[in-house]
Amino acid sequence: MKTMLRIGLLLIGVLTIWVACFAKEPGQSLTKAPGPSVDLQSLTKALSGEWSVSVKFEADASMPNGFVNTGEETWRAGPGGYTLLEEEHLRLPQGDAFLLGIIWWNKTTKTLQGMECQNLLPYTCDVKGAQSDITMSWDGKQYVIDEIETSKSGQKSLWHEVWSDITSTSFTQTGEYGPPGGERKRLFTIHATKVAAAHNNKTAGLSVEGYPDSHAEAPAPEMQSLARTLGSNWSTTYEFERGGMSPTGGSGTGEEDWRIGPGGYVLMEEEHVRAPFGEMYLIAFHWWDKNTNSLRGMLCNNSGPAACDFNTYSNSTLKWDGKQLTIDMGFPQDGKKMTWHEVWSGITATSFTQTGDMGEVGGALKRVVTIRGTKVAGSTK
Repeated sequence: MKTMLRIGLLLIGVLTIWVACFAKEPGQSLTKAPGPSVDLQSLTKALSGEWSVSVKFEADASMPNGFVNTGEETWRAGPGGYTLLEEEHLRLPQGDAFLLGIIWWNKTTKTLQGMECQNLLPYTCDVKGAQSDITMSWDGKQYVIDEIETSKSGQKSLWHEVWSDITSTSFTQTGEYGPPGGERKRLFTIHATKVAAAHNNKTAGLSVEGYPDSHAEAPAPEMQSLARTLGSNWSTTYEFERGGMSPTGGSGTGEEDWRIGPGGYVLMEEEHVRAPFGEMYLIAFHWWDKNTNSLRGMLCNNSGPAACDFNTYSNSTLKWDGKQLTIDMGFPQDGKKMTWHEVWSGITATSFTQTGDMGEVGGALKRVVTIRGTKVAGSTK
């Protein structure tokens, strides 16, 4: 995404919010929810895997000899295949860059959408850019990202990034920038080679401490604490109250996989739920915003017109006090202003309790679901 532009410019000068189940379109059933789009499945198939990359930055006034170094990219499907995740680590003169790209399909606009998170941004994840500045396309051979950048002075530029010559073992990735409609200048070229013996153990999610030669600033203490506490694989059971998600109540089972994104700057909760009313796939992203000095988050799932819902970011507050993770979110329902209140509590090395309550703003909240998590034997934090 615009990652490489920011990196280049430096070189040259859940959130599992169950309320999504209530906000689904009228008549939509999670049991009958359609699978991932053909376009997203095709892109996922083309780029999935672990890749070793060689990065060449072009020479300019600030780098007369250019710059060449190495890194890693891992592409994989999110839960149920409704999202595609790119996890990247690049070694740069001013420090390591850790990046997470999130891609999904919008059924309403019939287009790919995406968001970027990285340690070079003070707010970590660029929600604003994802909402209004990025366009993506995939024709089965080339994956293209265009993004309008606006400087502090108001001047606009276009970032153009292309993945091409994609085979089962290699691809080429280029980044260019310039004025909209004008001539672009090449900033970098990446040549990627698929790792023959892929680890398949999510090594791209190592925290910055896992890279002994890294010079990147460490993630916020709050993120490190939350990751240490919940970062693991959990087997889950669900008890649904009558009249909430399930008219007759009932129980369910599932899995929660809490894992850190590249460098530890994003914590991802990947969830699969088998409930009386259908099967759900969810992925929630949690990150620290240094501008607001607060924890933020966004939810993606297999319900609604787009897998990832920006409203779950703009209408929510997250708090972590070292013992409990709390998420509060406002949403409309039947003309009323509602509140969703979710808490992870009683967290130990082997278990936690997760509750979800809902009600009208200013009124009493009613329990909707209780989840109990048990750490999967052999999983590591």
